[in-house]
Amino acid sequence: MFVYEGEFISNVKNNLVFDVDGNKDEEARNVHMHKRHNGSNQRWKVVYLDKAEAILTKGLDEDFGFHRNRPFYIRSRLPFQRVVQCHGAVHVRINRWKKNNKTQQFYFDAKTKTIRSN
Repeated sequence: MFVYEGEFISNVKNNLVFDVDGNKDEEARNVHMHKRHNGSNQRWKVVYLDKAEAILTKGLDEDFGFHRNRPFYIRSRLPFQRVVQCHGAVHVRINRWKKNNKTQQFYFDAKTKTIRSN
């Protein structure tokens, strides 16, 4: 299970955070879990697909910091602001954002309390 706190995406069990390997802002760079050191390669911004001002009916899960079942990107705070992308079943990397690319979109499943790839 993961939680979004401030700019960090942390594993609830071991407190490791999403980390861009080697702090290098390069296409297809691996993202792994690492001890938090507050570097820019560990800072993320969740960007929701919809920008509507309407009141959300699904709401924010206060315990985990995500809106329930609302698609989002996980964007790096490194200079090129690449987004997390799933490659196959087990690899996560940062890549340039591509409009409507489902492998770059995630959602918080309120039932299982997990982040899932679209």
